[in-house]
Amino acid sequence: MPNQLLAGEQHAGSEAIMRDYGDLRGEYDALREGAGLIDLAHFGVLRVQGRDRAAWLHKLTTANIEPLEAGRGAYGMLLNATGHVVADFVVLAQADALLLYTSWSAKDKLAANLHRAIFREKVVIKDMSGSLALVSLQGPQAQTTGMFPALDPLQSAEIDGTLVVRYSRAGSDGLDLLVPRERVVTLWDALIARGARPVGLDALNVARVEAGIAWYGDDFDETMLAPEARLEPFIAENKGCYTGQEVIARIKNRGHVNRLLTHFEIEGDTVPARGDRVFDGEREVGWLTSAVWSFARNSPLALGYLRREKAEGGTRVQIAHGESRIMAVVV
Repeated sequence: MPNQLLAGEQHAGSEAIMRDYGDLRGEYDALREGAGLIDLAHFGVLRVQGRDRAAWLHKLTTANIEPLEAGRGAYGMLLNATGHVVADFVVLAQADALLLYTSWSAKDKLAANLHRAIFREKVVIKDMSGSLALVSLQGPQAQTTGMFPALDPLQSAEIDGTLVVRYSRAGSDGLDLLVPRERVVTLWDALIARGARPVGLDALNVARVEAGIAWYGDDFDETMLAPEARLEPFIAENKGCYTGQEVIARIKNRGHVNRLLTHFEIEGDTVPARGDRVFDGEREVGWLTSAVWSFARNSPLALGYLRREKAEGGTRVQIAHGESRIMAVVV
């Protein structure tokens, strides 16, 4: 059987994205019950070196980077001065570097903004996207292949040249694998032989919407304040100053945001569209950012923004989809 990574030029190492492998439900089930193998080779990877790297990145981002020991990591964000999200990323501490990886939607912004933030600091940034590819193994059986050691969340280990990171992308267990591009197909085949199933981004999208996991570029971007996207858990408290910190502190201590990222369960069988507007009677109160058919709920499910006073569980709203209105409830 030919390696599915090489099908139709949509293979690891290209900028193409494998949406599915012909069986959306089967791929989804692998994420929920087994181990789904996802080609994320279009993600960006940056290596930050130099003696000032930890202190420099610590003061720029929301992650608590200075205390990280080699083999430990964090999820973080780069905000602008007004508290809006420029990019999100995973950062891994290594003995002589920090390794950052981020989605295709955020990678160019992250790289450009980090380069602009270097002044006199002893920091060197190298784009590793051409040499390292990201493959992700997601699902409750992700750690049972026998190929990788047991890890804590966001702990990493290097195994035969592959950097293994425990990281959940679908609401269950998961491993991210940063592998030299020339070895991706070999690793992919080995994982398939041990029971993993190829999974496209469409199935991952369903699973992550069910889990309420927001994607940069879909559910939040530089037009959103971090608290609007409910990303406060990924802002390290008591770490001192970082870009955008004053705005975030004012929101937390003296005010609130006017809209919040919200989960909607849709009544009926119609899956609404990204950008559909949300109404309370005749008043527009929000819009959708992601919508899928949820296999777990056997109904459509969506993420989107809603006015803060309406974003309570059980609130009923209407979604304008084409010429019709669809009923939905906040969950």
